[in-house]
Amino acid sequence: MGGDIIVSSLLMTREYAIRKRDKLAAQLSSAAGVLRGSLLQRMIHHSSGCRKCARGEGHPLWVLTVGYPGGKTRQVSLRSEQVPQVRQALRQYHQFKQTLEAISELNQFLLRLDREESKDQERQP
Repeated sequence: MGGDIIVSSLLMTREYAIRKRDKLAAQLSSAAGVLRGSLLQRMIHHSSGCRKCARGEGHPLWVLTVGYPGGKTRQVSLRSEQVPQVRQALRQYHQFKQTLEAISELNQFLLRLDREESKDQERQP
């Protein structure tokens, strides 16, 4: 009788994990608009011929910086009107990544449940 409770508990746990995983997967929107990287504001200074730069003020420039394996970095200069769109795309990337990580954790949990259930079945006569 005690074994029935454990099996029932495992089934409920499995069903809950599957429901939660499927709900998270359904939340994933299209990945078409995501961006990975960091949004930075830099100051550029012209070497000569610019009064603003001669006063030390410089010109603000928005840059999307993306790191790659091997320490390589790519920088994309942005127009100021692109900044809100880039911020949103970076947020979408982080949300997408968090959701994928949560789904992966649930799938690992389900694999462990499968392993335990097959061990239990091997022990039964």
